Amino acid sequence: MSEAYEYRPHPLLRRRVRDVASGAEGELMAVINENVSTIAAREYWMDLAYIRAASGREFSTSVDNVEAAAGPSGGPAGEG
Repeated sequence: MSEAYEYRPHPLLRRRVRDVASGAEGELMAVINENVSTIAAREYWMDLAYIRAASGREFSTSVDNVEAAAGPSGGPAGEG
């Protein structure tokens, strides 16, 4: 199993975002291509977004679930 994680660029990095799956909001800290497989014989890689909530705790979600949040540092289309 490979451990070569890769950071990905994203237009909303360091902006306020919302995870559409959970509704949670925070600052997008990183997007990383990670091996998320549970079976060593078969690798499955996907882009995960790491979001820091107001509490300071970070959580991850699929990068496809991330959208700009309204409000300070977010605004429409990431403006604010």
